[in-house]
Amino acid sequence: MMRNKFKSLICITSFALSPLSFAQIVNLNEAKVIEMALKRNESMGISQAEIEIANSKIDAATSSLLPTLSIQAQVQKSSGRGSAAPNAYDWNERATIGVSQPIYTFGKISSAIDIAKVSQKISKSQALATKADIVNTARKLYYRVLFSSDILRVSKESFENANQNKKTLEKRVAYGRISRNDNLKMQADVASRKPLLIDSEKNLNIAKFDLMNFINIPESSELNLEVNSLSKVSLNEDDGLSTIENNIDIKILTENLKLSELAVDNERSNRMPTLSAFANFTPSNYKDGFLGDKIKDQKDLTFGVMFTFEWPFGGSLNDAVQIKKTQSRIAKLQLDMETRNQRVKLLKLYRQKESLERKLESELRAIELALSSYKVSLGAFATGGVSQLQLNDSELLLTNNRINYAGTKLELLNTMVDIQRIKTESSKRGE
Repeated sequence: MMRNKFKSLICITSFALSPLSFAQIVNLNEAKVIEMALKRNESMGISQAEIEIANSKIDAATSSLLPTLSIQAQVQKSSGRGSAAPNAYDWNERATIGVSQPIYTFGKISSAIDIAKVSQKISKSQALATKADIVNTARKLYYRVLFSSDILRVSKESFENANQNKKTLEKRVAYGRISRNDNLKMQADVASRKPLLIDSEKNLNIAKFDLMNFINIPESSELNLEVNSLSKVSLNEDDGLSTIENNIDIKILTENLKLSELAVDNERSNRMPTLSAFANFTPSNYKDGFLGDKIKDQKDLTFGVMFTFEWPFGGSLNDAVQIKKTQSRIAKLQLDMETRNQRVKLLKLYRQKESLERKLESELRAIELALSSYKVSLGAFATGGVSQLQLNDSELLLTNNRINYAGTKLELLNTMVDIQRIKTESSKRGE
């Protein structure tokens, strides 16, 4: 009986610990986060699929230059009078095999091919923009995890400092140097640090979940960050040139403008005729009734040149051209507006970067001074040299300075990531 109970206890314990035993530990650094995001995020797969579609559209447009084969088979019965052909109104079997070849389309096919090629360039540029956006988001999510980790660490240190202050006060109370009311105030101060600690733990967990979701890691995984603090993240050097030359987003809008201009030419060509050559072979069997015997067979071969011209009286072809012209004008306005916006945005980011760098330096100095002040206050409080309020204020000042430093470092890193995103260039010609 005891043996069975012991086995049951082992089974229950193993089942309870199984999620921890099989939890995947993922080691991450900034480079690894970017690599996993580019491999696992679905947006990259979507952009590659769009490139494949664009390649297929080029093949489809180019295929219009080749002949077209058509095959048709039918059984029919006609009703009428006065046909010169005998048995023309009986049940007949007929098949047609035809081949047509465009000779000159006044730009219909060539403009369609050009449109498909420009669409392919846009798809490739959009894939590069998607890659840049993924890198941008992955880095920001990674920095956010480090920021949350820093805030949690500061919250824990603040909670520990408050407890240390309380222990120092309790020694003074034991010597009868301070009132019980001051002791209660100190306990209240310790309790006030707990909510910040709880919020910090929650924010860190949420930041980790967002990062794991973006790089497609199971939620049950455990993250092991090789760098555990924003203070250890180095600031990348930047050339400081506020230029948007070859900016990938501007490149996409430039290609869109070219595409809209080609669309105008394509609509104009739709107003022109089409010249093509054709050849048809048509064998026919005339029958005596639906299931009757064959009475006569006939074989026709037709070939020649066909000139096709269609013009709707309502003028819809002219309207289509006008619509494309207006869309082209809109594309030009969008290009001009986005070029100006990107230039101004980059200038603003550089100004913000310079300000944050100065702010970060001053906050680091503030932390050093606040830490020294807290240590002096703690030593003086033990001997009654400073009041409880002064001690708590010096510790809170240290905590706030550390939190402000982490927030400024996060903002600076995100600013530099945004600068790199704007300066992302399109691929070189021919690549």
